[in-house]
Amino acid sequence: MEEFLSSIYETTGIYLRCNNDLCKLSYNDRSIMLHNAADNVSCMSWAFVIHHCHLLDLDTFSNAMKIMYGKLTVDIHLWAMKFIDPDIVLIKLSISLFSFSESTYSYSSNISNNLTNPINILEIQNKYAELTWKYLIYKYGHYQAIKRFINIISWLEAITIFMFHAQSLTQHVNDVNSLVEQTELTLILDDDDDRIFQTDNSSLFNI
Repeated sequence: MEEFLSSIYETTGIYLRCNNDLCKLSYNDRSIMLHNAADNVSCMSWAFVIHHCHLLDLDTFSNAMKIMYGKLTVDIHLWAMKFIDPDIVLIKLSISLFSFSESTYSYSSNISNNLTNPINILEIQNKYAELTWKYLIYKYGHYQAIKRFINIISWLEAITIFMFHAQSLTQHVNDVNSLVEQTELTLILDDDDDRIFQTDNSSLFNI
């Protein structure tokens, strides 16, 4: 169970570090959005993998979840799973869309919501929403697209309730904080490398 959870947080970290939209944000906005994204992406990925692989059908896995996180967590998770779409491409688009959702700091007083450029965040959200909608229209047509998009919104709401409960679980909070710190450090180092590279190139052209 611990290895499974570690793999979820590790994969979330890789996704966050590779997300170009997140990397291009200002330091302040990126720091704020990292907390939201780490919670959203890890919880949505966790929910999807458990659902897709039918892990809660295994008594050993289900019992281990209840021991680690309590029966209420498992019950909320079971309820949220009914909104998960079987289309893996749509799930990936949904995770990208909601990685920029500001739902986390709406119930966590420890996270600042003073974005320096909220319009930029809105533009990123719109870009992912438009991409998701175009995929739905292309693959399913208008009627199914509307039904599935509503289902995606319902899944986000269910995951938000799940995350609200998760904030009371010390292990989850510690894991997310650790993930955010590691990702933030990596992105800062990447920023420094980019600045050094640009400075070196500029010096070269001036020779």
